[in-house]
Amino acid sequence: MCSALLLASAMDRNFRVAVVGAGATGLSTALCIQNRIRNCDVTIIADKFSPSTTSDGSAGLWTPFIVPDKQKEIVTRWALQTYRYLWDLFHSEAAYQYGVQLISGFNFCQEMKNEPPWSKSVVGFRRLGNEELKDYPGREFGIFYTAFTIDVPSLLSSFLRKFREQGGFVIAKKLKSLQEIDSSYDVIVNCSGLGAAELLDDATIKPKRGQVIRVKAPWIKHFYIDIDKSDDVTYILPGVNSVVLGGTSQDGNNSTEDNQADIDGIRERCLKLMPSLRDSKVQGTWAGLRPYRETIRLEIDKVTAGLKAKIVHNYGHGGSGLTLFWGCAEDATNLVLDLLKSRKARL
Repeated sequence: MCSALLLASAMDRNFRVAVVGAGATGLSTALCIQNRIRNCDVTIIADKFSPSTTSDGSAGLWTPFIVPDKQKEIVTRWALQTYRYLWDLFHSEAAYQYGVQLISGFNFCQEMKNEPPWSKSVVGFRRLGNEELKDYPGREFGIFYTAFTIDVPSLLSSFLRKFREQGGFVIAKKLKSLQEIDSSYDVIVNCSGLGAAELLDDATIKPKRGQVIRVKAPWIKHFYIDIDKSDDVTYILPGVNSVVLGGTSQDGNNSTEDNQADIDGIRERCLKLMPSLRDSKVQGTWAGLRPYRETIRLEIDKVTAGLKAKIVHNYGHGGSGLTLFWGCAEDATNLVLDLLKSRKARL
């Protein structure tokens, strides 16, 4: 990183970088570029900002329990980079400001032959014993570990405030194509999430509908995740201001309206797992569309023709954006730096 900073600081003019998207992935990428690359003007362009992004509705739990087989090694690295970033943030004076909470909990899942690749890098990982499982009827296997929950609106507002304070530019605009801004920037980083389907005509990215409930239940101090044999994921996630109950992962449903059948089903499943939630008071509900792609796209675009600016893609994180955001931001920043170094050499 030091050599990269020295090289970047030696640039004789400010390069211009645009980041498209203002969710967790977009804001963290913009901030990371701003922090690491000197002589670089960074602009965020998005049609939605917190509290109206998909990230804002996220349960905000760091946990890599869903890892695509095709990218297991790199996704694990991104997850652990994000874990270390959140660890440092939690131990800083800004933890509350950023909504970061260190929390331990239970993950009931189908038995695994080997420990997950991240097990030795998180605090307190262990398999649940038979005596512990007796308290959760019907669960035959589980693990316990320490992770993080994030109050995402607090994180995003803090990221954006810091970005502005450090001289970043912000444009509220819905782009129909990258050609609209091509002539104004040296590099464009596409963090548009589900918007990439329209922006790039990318048919590989699909919406997965998620529904959650937020309740007041201050007696819940651990997180609980239950993955049953039907692949339904039930979760109970204590945050700074509420407990999030979920969830759904629905293909082919593009509605962002609350669905009462989903809400009733989530509540019923969560009550079976933690009966005391019957006395919890509902604070709100949310439904949104996760930007699912079979593989996360984080790369330099080598096929887009006719553009002056170089393009870096960072999208398709599905429901794992809050587990991977900082690791992906660091890799995207490395790609931007490589492109600026190459462009500098040609000037």
